[in-house]
Amino acid sequence: MSGDGLTVNECVERAVQHLPEGDEPVVSDGTDEYALLLRRLCSQVREWEQADEQLEEEHLELLIHQSLNEASLEDNVTSAFQRELRTTLDSTATEKFRIVFPLNIRERRNEGVPRTISANSSTIRKLDEDQWNELHDEAKNSSETDDNGQSYHEFLQDASEKIVSSRHNVFYEFETNARNSNIAISLLSQDLDIILGKLNFTAIDSSLDQTALEELRSLDRLLPEAIVRPGVYLVTEDGEYQDYHAGPRHRAYSGLRLPRGFEADFDSLRQFPVEAASQEVDSDIADAFRALQSGLTATTNENAFLYYWRGIEEIALHARGARSQEALDRTLPLVRDEFDLEILESITEDLAEKRNEIVHSGIESPVYVRDVNLLRQLLFLSIEEMLSLRNDQYTRKQILGVLKRGLVDEEQLGDLEDNVKEEKSKKDDKLEEIEGARRWKKERNPTESVERTQQTN
Repeated sequence: MSGDGLTVNECVERAVQHLPEGDEPVVSDGTDEYALLLRRLCSQVREWEQADEQLEEEHLELLIHQSLNEASLEDNVTSAFQRELRTTLDSTATEKFRIVFPLNIRERRNEGVPRTISANSSTIRKLDEDQWNELHDEAKNSSETDDNGQSYHEFLQDASEKIVSSRHNVFYEFETNARNSNIAISLLSQDLDIILGKLNFTAIDSSLDQTALEELRSLDRLLPEAIVRPGVYLVTEDGEYQDYHAGPRHRAYSGLRLPRGFEADFDSLRQFPVEAASQEVDSDIADAFRALQSGLTATTNENAFLYYWRGIEEIALHARGARSQEALDRTLPLVRDEFDLEILESITEDLAEKRNEIVHSGIESPVYVRDVNLLRQLLFLSIEEMLSLRNDQYTRKQILGVLKRGLVDEEQLGDLEDNVKEEKSKKDDKLEEIEGARRWKKERNPTESVERTQQTN
């Protein structure tokens, strides 16, 4: 996409060609192009007089995405899109909405879920079961219907009772001001995958038997137990039940039982990600949580592979346009204690080639269970180490130093430092990266640091 010369109409026409189907990503270069087009549309829409300057870009992207989906059903997609979006932006003043929903979590006697969970601008709060039951009964007795003319009572007859059962779920609520309930739901949705990613990161054991990486060649993957998006959302407006929204899937998921130690582990990462504006790197952590959640719940090996890969790119601060393999190479320092790095290095090129074939060539390269599990493990471990670096107050440049040079020995770092000092441009940035690599090596492996110092004396 060339970008600057595109009109709104041209952006819409190109974007519609790459609308994702269902809940799965478009497995082609369409995924990246669609994301770029959304951002371009976002910039164009902000120039309209009707656009609310207070709308966050991420939320505006969601409104654009919704309008594109509505418009894609009509013959003149561009005109329909502009009409749909203008209608949304011009709608009535905001009202206070409360969204109540179940999450498929089962608590232990001494292991409860967090009372509040935040991500960026969204915070969800645990709801007492009695409060859920009260609203649930009110919704069942209401004659209000959804877009398909189906009441909540009729919806429950078609769906499994398990999606709202207190035996398999814990209930949460979210409050926001919005123009209508659809926008209120989208405001929650923009951060919900980050919230669920944080929960699953804490609740799921990330360990992987390395022997399985060589032995498991099956193309069939069983979805891991995971906390998934809610099956239904109940919406109140100004304290009164208004309507319900069905979740993306109506499957019945058993509650994921929280492991022992969950509360303490979750508290250790509760602050991440803080609002992206305060710490530049935390937006990457947020996107990694989002990708982790999408990978855990993807229904095919191929989609899970691409989601985990995207998460690794985010957590490794991968520059757009850089070689794909570089993203995996940057994770090696972060996972050094869990893998034989020689074995891992020998397969990163193969994995990068497989990713590029799927994304850029449309080749149906087989994605094995082994491939998915390995990327999942790399993403888990990389997030864990990145959270530790952020907690230890590493700067972004120092983190880049760890990612790019964490496995470089002290002698090579010294030579590099001498060369950098002779350069006139970007000297300070590179020196900060080298200092970050040195600090990390000293803190994570002090024995190695002492041995190298003795060898040089």
